[in-house]
Amino acid sequence: MVVEDIFFEAETNAIVIKARPTRREQYRCGICRRRSKYYDSGRGVRRWRCSDIGSAMVYIEASAPRVFCKEHGVVAAAVPWARHNSRFCKPFEDTVAWLATHTAKTVVSELMRIEWHTVGGICSRVYKELESQSASRFDALVNIGIDETSYKKGHKYLTVVINHDTASVIWCGVGFGKDVLSRFFELLTPDQKASIRCVSADGARWIASCIQKYCPNAECCVDPFHVVSWATEALDNERRKAWAEARQTAREARKRSKGRPARGETVNSEKKQATAVKNLRYALLKNPEHLSENQQAQLKFLTAANPRLYRAYLLKEGLRLALKAGADEISMALKKWMAWAQRCRIPGFRELRLKIKRNFDSIVAAAKHNLSNARMEATNNKIKLVIRMAYGFRNSDNMIAMVMLACSDVHPRLPGR
Repeated sequence: MVVEDIFFEAETNAIVIKARPTRREQYRCGICRRRSKYYDSGRGVRRWRCSDIGSAMVYIEASAPRVFCKEHGVVAAAVPWARHNSRFCKPFEDTVAWLATHTAKTVVSELMRIEWHTVGGICSRVYKELESQSASRFDALVNIGIDETSYKKGHKYLTVVINHDTASVIWCGVGFGKDVLSRFFELLTPDQKASIRCVSADGARWIASCIQKYCPNAECCVDPFHVVSWATEALDNERRKAWAEARQTAREARKRSKGRPARGETVNSEKKQATAVKNLRYALLKNPEHLSENQQAQLKFLTAANPRLYRAYLLKEGLRLALKAGADEISMALKKWMAWAQRCRIPGFRELRLKIKRNFDSIVAAAKHNLSNARMEATNNKIKLVIRMAYGFRNSDNMIAMVMLACSDVHPRLPGR
């Protein structure tokens, strides 16, 4: 660029730099930057915001003609100091994008003196440029993880794909389901699909169907954590049923007469038993080695008070121990547990047996390859933190750009560093 003049505006406390592109950089398409024909003067003189000097704002002032591009039609001419459709200079946007990945958007808007909704658009433009300059993130994919995470208080979902080998996000899509995940696989070339060997997931059918369709040679690995969570959910449902039955029994129990109870008479025994079953939740869900003395006493009380619920607890622990078996023994251990669940006479665990039977090969594959979804869950937690720090996003494209800047291999850098 050629600097023609610099002056100070006392009314706005701003330093203005009058400039123009060099003859070589003039009349280029703002999108593809090819030399194009002059069309008109556009909106005349414009200003682009630069990084501040002390307490004074700095602007670059230049004319903004329009050109006619053979590919993109009539667009604003490109300028070397700013990106297309932006009123900010590149170093200013790079600084904002770096700050946005390290602190809240409200803090960035206060520090850089811009509106908070402007930060999202800046992050989107910076990410698009960094992504176009970096190598393809879909190359050399071997082990990937797929999961969905919620935002906006669980009303909306985001499908996330990570690379286990680099611990980075490689793709995000708004929504969840087979149609959303298919958009990711359609971006891959046949060689990139063939390079995928293992896919970790939570056992959702839409993920398994997409893998079978696009990567038939890849093995689907169901994380043991999610398998245990299925068992704990079935166990908690049984606890709720036992609590409801005990509470109904307490309501139907004959009310005692007024006055002091007789010698040896038990008072409100049914109600106390219902309360004891209700308070068993944490004792049932915790591992035996982490139980306190009081929780161990609660489980001992359960063996006589409700044998059915205690049997459900033993089934949950049996599945957890079966999943801890080595790669050579997990197949036999799961088959023994499935036989036990078949004759347990508890509907919730019989349904769980069918679910494990359906995902049997995927569970065994996860143990064989020692692949879990722990990194995926950690990434989901980081994504929730990024969205929470920004106090939400109205534009889903800006949200995905922010997630990719914070969680992928594409990281913004401070200018001059």
